[in-house]
Amino acid sequence: MKEYFGKEVEVVIDRPLGSKHPEHELIYPINYGYIPNTVAGDGEEIDAYVLGEFEPLERFTGKVIAIIHRENDNEDKLVVAKDSKRFSKNQIIALTEFTERFYESEVLCSEFIKNDTRVSAKGFARRGEEILVIEEKDTSRGLEYYRLFGGGIQFQEKAVDALRREYKEEVGAELISEKFLGVIENSFEINGIEAHEILMLYEVELPKYYYKNEKFITDCDLGHSDAMWVNRNEFIKGNKVMLPTQIVKYL
Repeated sequence: MKEYFGKEVEVVIDRPLGSKHPEHELIYPINYGYIPNTVAGDGEEIDAYVLGEFEPLERFTGKVIAIIHRENDNEDKLVVAKDSKRFSKNQIIALTEFTERFYESEVLCSEFIKNDTRVSAKGFARRGEEILVIEEKDTSRGLEYYRLFGGGIQFQEKAVDALRREYKEEVGAELISEKFLGVIENSFEINGIEAHEILMLYEVELPKYYYKNEKFITDCDLGHSDAMWVNRNEFIKGNKVMLPTQIVKYL
């Protein structure tokens, strides 16, 4: 489902705003429908909530601004709107609660980069000429890129503590050591959202287990992603894209 994030889609509305659920005592406070020619986990078309429209609709075209992952169901939902910057994660939760309250749901979105300026801590481990990176895609631009482990520094949290926490959350690793390399300022756009980041960069050492495995599944802000060892020269020569690009000089 993550491949739909930031993508423009057309939603066929089969349960318009104000309509009643065919089986349950439920009135739809927003437009709800499906994306034709797709297949969800239940074998039917992928369903989508439409936000920001205040009249009953038959069809709607917009961008996927969030994915709702259900732990106790076999299908996830998409959230579609015209403006990706308009709705916060909490607003999406509130607007879809009329249905999602019946499930163990998690909203995956890009709110983590929508703040004024984000201060983050990121790091990489070496295995000879290789470094451990996360593979991701910007679906709005059709760009495949790689990034380092790490994330935002919370209020009154030290950068190195944030780095340790992020490695633990993303791949379950307890860092053995961290070496500070430098600071990078980065302005970027991902999935149509402009962002500004101050990045504290580290080289880290992982438990031996991680150097023996070729591929990992990570738990990131936008859901699960693949992490793998990639030769640093792939980034230095420009064969693969590392974001932010300023990291390459530290590899």
